[in-house]
Formats: sequence, structure tokens, C-alpha cells
Amino acid sequence: MSLRSLFGTSGIRRVFSNYDNTEIMLTPQIALDLGLALGTYLKSGASVVIGKDIRMSALPIEYALISGLVSTGCNVKTVGIVTTPTLATSLRFLNADAGVMITASHNAPRYIGLKFWNPSGMGYIEEQEDDIERIYNEKDFIKIEWDGVGKVTTIDDINDIHIKDVINRVMFDGSSLNIIVDPGNGASCEIIPKLLHIYNCSMFIINGNMDGSFPGRLSEPSKENLTQLSKYINISEKGEIGIALDGDADRVVFLDERGDIVDPIRLLALMAVDYLNRNKEKIPKENRIVTTAVNSSSLLADALKPFDCKVIYTEVGDIKVAQALKEHNGFLGGETSGTYIWPSTHLGPDSIATIAKVLRMKAETGKELRELLKAIPEYPYYSSNFKLKKDIPFTDEINQKIIDEIQELLGSQGKKLENINKMDGVRFDFNDGWILIRRSGTSPYLRISGESSVDLESTKKINELAKVRMEKLNLI
Repeated sequence: MSLRSLFGTSGIRRVFSNYDNTEIMLTPQIALDLGLALGTYLKSGASVVIGKDIRMSALPIEYALISGLVSTGCNVKTVGIVTTPTLATSLRFLNADAGVMITASHNAPRYIGLKFWNPSGMGYIEEQEDDIERIYNEKDFIKIEWDGVGKVTTIDDINDIHIKDVINRVMFDGSSLNIIVDPGNGASCEIIPKLLHIYNCSMFIINGNMDGSFPGRLSEPSKENLTQLSKYINISEKGEIGIALDGDADRVVFLDERGDIVDPIRLLALMAVDYLNRNKEKIPKENRIVTTAVNSSSLLADALKPFDCKVIYTEVGDIKVAQALKEHNGFLGGETSGTYIWPSTHLGPDSIATIAKVLRMKAETGKELRELLKAIPEYPYYSSNFKLKKDIPFTDEINQKIIDEIQELLGSQGKKLENINKMDGVRFDFNDGWILIRRSGTSPYLRISGESSVDLESTKKINELAKVRMEKLNLI
């Protein structure tokens, strides 16, 4: 089995097993060989930072990975249980050549994964992953003598370093703010309360104990998983907002003063407008660029049009969004999942910096989050996920069958097809909306998302009819 099939849109994720000779699951043996492969790729003497989330299986994967790396002469700096944003930003402070985050992000507790990072804070791109795959498959690992084994150093204060960097960039007095935080028993249980305390915010924490079984709720900060947080906001008399994160805190979702989830793309637009207003004299017109994935609402482009700000669309995944930011020298990137990238800091998702910037807007204006969002349009966007019958990659043949079915569907509904985009999955733009059908890059699900210029019910109707067509193809 080729390791390339293990790489999704965000590194490698698989169900953990202590041993599995099929390589369908992620085992310590695979982690050992990946450590040898990464060390061979980086060369002896390279410095690698390793962090992990709170998953129970992270420990054996970490030890195996370290064994592989030091066996190629690399020096390892372990930072313990941290958020993915903290790992990404740590590389420049620790003068590292690469980083590895051991996490399965928002996936179920039985999953574990590995994601490799560049010194810029951007995850490894496909070409780098291909090099790792080749070395892994060929098992042509670098050879060193007994006295060339690398060293392991423990770094204890990386959370404090990350927080200091954020508060140096984003300063405000949060004494007027009331916040309910739901870290979801994940890796952000320590760093978020510490950050909000420094900003003098009033806060209440739920699911605040680190626990890799995620006893409080499922890790993904989705609407169905945040009902408890929403209820707390609704019974509060303090006008609180909610902040929810996934297991490794690369995703952050905000709930407004009524307990409603804020559309991540509306928030992306709001933050972009705020950034442009603060830096209007500093950003050349050619660098007024925001990047987002192809499944994002068109409200972003419409909201930023008055600011002469261009939106560039990419494949789904923070690495693709970061690559476009780097290529076009943009100032902000984000996705529907709640990942936000601030390239002035680093090129990885940073929920910590995002929280600080959103709270600064509230503190400085004295307005509710709902009030701030009134400046951003709200479009009838709808998205749904369906478990795949078979966990397989989508071939050109499968995608063509999807195209044939959806073309026929749109025609039957009197829609005029204007464009088919196969950048990531298949997106169909028609006269009064669009629909995107794609296989998730991180879990065995089919994602159907879309938008209508008519109303939400029209969006839901097309999505539901598309679901029926996917059932006909026996995909879900």
C-alpha cells in the first residue's frame, strides 16, 4: 500500500492500532519509519519540534517518531501537549528546521495522525509529502554511526511564548468582555484561559479538563456538538459570547450573544474589513488579497469588493489556503471549518491570534458581535456531510458520474449550468447559485455544500436532490 493514500488535505490521519501489517491503520511502526523518512529528508543535524494533542494514542506515536528522528542524527525538541497553532508558531522561536504535530484534529478519539510543518508555520505541501513517501516506501534511510544519534530536549514554556507573541501584536483591555469558552476537553484547555486572563476578560469554562476520550462533547465544533454552549449563553444575563475549539485548536467557532453560531466565512469577512480599516495606508492595492477554499460562500467577495480587495479560491485545506497566501502575498486566509491564517504571524492556522483579534473588535467598539456582523451580508449557504459507503479516493470515473448526475439534476430543475470547476471535488455554478460535491480529505465523508441567490430553502432543496443522486451512485 502506498503511503500517499495516507496523506489527506491535512497530513496523515488513521485509526490507531498497536500493530497492523496492512498499513490501513496508523501504528508505532509506521511512525518510526516516518521519523526515519523525515530525518533522511532533512539530513542529519536538523532540528525538529514535536508537539501532540491530548489523544491517548499520541504517546506511543510520539516515542516511535522520536526514535526514528534521532536515529537519523536529528535533534528533537519536545513541547508536550500543545495546540496545533502553538506548534506551528514555535518553529521560528525555537529555530527549528521542521515540526511535527501528532493529532487527528477534530476526528473521533480512536483516530491519530501526523502533520509535518515548515519553519514558516505552513504545513508540508504535496511535493514535500511526495518526497517523504518515496523515502518511506524505498526504506532508503540515512545511515549514521553510534555516536551520531541525535539529542532530545524538552521545552516547557512554549505556551507562554505563543501568548506573549499574540499580546505583543494584539493589545486591548478586555475587562468589559464576558465569554464562555468550550475547549472541548482538548489541547487548548490551558492556553485559552491563560490568554483571556491576561486580557482581563471575564470567563466561564466548560469541558475545560484535558481528556483524550472527549467526554464533554465530540471534538468537532459543529452546531450539533455545541448545544450545551449555546444553552449556557442563552441563560446568561451577562451578554456573553461563546468560543469553541476542536481537539488541537486549529479550528475555532464563535457563538454570538444569542447562542447562534457565527458563519466562519462571515467572520472571515468581518476580520478582513477590520484589518483593512486598520492598515488602509500600509497595504498596497495589489496585496489586498484574501484566500479561501472553493467551498466558501460568495458573500466574502461581495463584502470585500468595496475595499478593492480580491478573493482567491483554492482547494480545501489550510495548506492550500496558505500556499495561495504566500504566492499572492495576501494578508488573511480562512475556511468554512473555522481555520484562519494570519501570514504576518505565520502561515499556519492560528485560533489563538484569531480569538484575540475578534475580542479586540468587541472591546474597542463596545458593540455586540451580532451588531458588528450586521455590516457583513448573510447568504443562504448550506452544507451537509454523509458517511461514505466505501472509504476510497474519488477517481476521474467517479467524478464523471457525479458530473453526469448533477447536470441532469440541474436541467430537470430548470437551472442553467454556467461552469463546472474540478479544482477540488466538482463545483457546479448555475444561474442562481452553486453546489459543490467533494470527498472529505480528513475523514470518510461526502460533503455537499451550496448556495442559492433565492433563499435558504432553495439551497436545501438542491442539496437534498443532490444527496438522492449520490445515493443512486451508491456513494452514500
